[in-house]
Amino acid sequence: MFCAREDRRGTVNGHDELLALLLLLGASVVGPPLAVRMRVPAAVVLILFGMALGPLGLGALHDTQMVAFVSELGFLLLMFMAGMEIDFEAIRAAGRPALIVPTLVVLGIFACAAGAGIALGIGGIGILVLSAMSVGMPLAVLKETDRASTNMGRHVMLAASIGELVCILAITGLEVVSAQGSRVEMLVKVGKVVLLLVGSALLIRWARAFVWWYPRVFRRLIEHHDVAELGVRVGLVVMLGFVVLAALAGVEPILGAFIGGSLVGFVLRQKHALEAKIAALGNGLFIPIFFIVVGLRFEASALDGAAVRSALMLALFAGLSKILPSLAVARRGTSLRDRFLAGCLLSAPLTLVVAIGSIGRKLELVGAREQASIVLVAMVVSIVFPIVFRLLARGPLPAS
Repeated sequence: MFCAREDRRGTVNGHDELLALLLLLGASVVGPPLAVRMRVPAAVVLILFGMALGPLGLGALHDTQMVAFVSELGFLLLMFMAGMEIDFEAIRAAGRPALIVPTLVVLGIFACAAGAGIALGIGGIGILVLSAMSVGMPLAVLKETDRASTNMGRHVMLAASIGELVCILAITGLEVVSAQGSRVEMLVKVGKVVLLLVGSALLIRWARAFVWWYPRVFRRLIEHHDVAELGVRVGLVVMLGFVVLAALAGVEPILGAFIGGSLVGFVLRQKHALEAKIAALGNGLFIPIFFIVVGLRFEASALDGAAVRSALMLALFAGLSKILPSLAVARRGTSLRDRFLAGCLLSAPLTLVVAIGSIGRKLELVGAREQASIVLVAMVVSIVFPIVFRLLARGPLPAS
């Protein structure tokens, strides 16, 4: 009798998990078309769905172990794809002189964010929120408006790629510095991180050379039609391998996932077919669930009027931290309008800001109230600045 009750109880739990998965998948199906009609990023709508289905709304969805696992896998795939999205061929083709302006813009953004953070007294996590940049949102908006191949579009993608890499390293550095323990333990952790980064750089160079010498070995990985989808499997193995290495180094798994994506993006020159397949896996299942779970975990009760005002102020300063350096540093002959548009696109890093809030909470650097404010900042900047860009970018395309 005891075993039968245990089996029935296990079956009920299994049914609950299946129901949770059904709700997650249903929300991920309905969310994107609704986002198109609302003209807001799909991630924002998915976060709102999570709020509506979770304890804050209907209470139909709960943060179970299965939900947490699928969400974490979506987060890692998101960071892996962020590493893959960096166009190393475009960076190499641009040459060192073309990288000077984007690099100066990124340095200016971090300087403005640090200055604003110190003036506002918001700490390291707040400064990262103000300075965060990512490739995903700018790339999507540039493609949507047919401006990806313009001079402004190329400049934005170079700056976003450099900025995202620096942000990931800054998050890792903040985690190492904020870790509890003796000075010796901190130095050991720093040594592990340096060893991970140096080893990864050497591995990337060796892998690129191996591909050059033995191209047939890797040809199957980038084929459009492969029944076994070996490229996707190898990509996931690379991602999880670097996640494990990051965990052994004692840092956030996102660093490993990002390095793994960068390795695949740098080593495989014709990566577009593989990138599309991994994006279909991530965007089709795991990544939408991550954003829904962000909404599910959103603690609106921790927000009060002061917290909302603080979030809106942070969103304003996040935009100014991107727009002012973009206006001040640009290629000769670039119009003020294009400089302003570039700053608007760099001001919408939804995914990375959400990640910073989650990591800050995990490291106990921010509480529930601050994390909720950070998620609100991410939603505001990802809605307002792309809308401003679309409104000002109407009209004929500028000469490339």
